[in-house]
Amino acid sequence: MKNSKQNVEQNSASIETIAGQLVAMQMLLETVIIDGIRSGALSSDLLISATEQALETFPNNKNFSQNELIGAIGTLNSALEAITVATTRKVPE
Repeated sequence: MKNSKQNVEQNSASIETIAGQLVAMQMLLETVIIDGIRSGALSSDLLISATEQALETFPNNKNFSQNELIGAIGTLNSALEAITVATTRKVPE
């Protein structure tokens, strides 16, 4: 019984570590998007179009589990917010 509880705790710690890494990666990517748009290296129109297309098609992808879909859509919505920040220089409310 102790091994089982220990394995669950180790798995939970691993999942939390990976989740923290993903949040940090997302933050860094959004920083690159904002800087790229502001510097003119990236097209906000192209990024918006690609993100909106993904938001429309991802829910129909049968390869995603429900949790993967929730994570993907949340990340894409966060990217749209980063694009808004880059183009308007204001944080959405």
